[in-house]
Amino acid sequence: MRVHDVTLTLRPGMPTWPGEDGPKIAPLKRIARGDSSNVSLVSFGDHTGTHVDPPSHFLDGGTTIDRIAVDALVGPCQVAAYDADDHITGAWLDGAAMRPDLKRILFKTRNSADRPEPSAVFDEEFIALDETAAHWLIRHQISLVGIDGPSIEPFGSGTIGHPVHVALLRAGVVIVEGLDLQDVAPGSYEIVCAPLKIADGTGSPARVFLIER
Repeated sequence: MRVHDVTLTLRPGMPTWPGEDGPKIAPLKRIARGDSSNVSLVSFGDHTGTHVDPPSHFLDGGTTIDRIAVDALVGPCQVAAYDADDHITGAWLDGAAMRPDLKRILFKTRNSADRPEPSAVFDEEFIALDETAAHWLIRHQISLVGIDGPSIEPFGSGTIGHPVHVALLRAGVVIVEGLDLQDVAPGSYEIVCAPLKIADGTGSPARVFLIER
């Protein structure tokens, strides 16, 4: 068995969504200055790094991160390689030979190859899903979808109402964004995705493992 950690490291200065502050880590206690232990204060947005989107992220009154169904977060999944430079479509998924019993899918795109340095600026040209891909996932009863970019839908989708997020979250599909798949080959794995249990949370960073047997 081999375990792949596909989680981005939270660190000050990492690329974050425009207008959102990155992580801040400050010492609270330090042994070196006479305290009995080392303790830090950490603050970050709940959609920083590798994170989970619950329905409440885009649906007012929707299920919050502490109440999402955990069954979707653990189980068999497929990592699908997508090599094109445009966004993923339903037509592409029709020809992608997905497993018939597929319930969880992670997309490995050129976002992984273009993974920026920790201090790089935010890249608005990331690969994502278009609305036809979202409806393909819903029709095929996918319970979890993840991608190696900062969002499941293209940058600028707010001007048209975030149709990918809204469709997926309304259908109960769990969204995982910001995966680090650069060292993971396409294929079958078991996923373990553990967001923080934040009361009434609109999202949460998550530690995500892929288990290869």
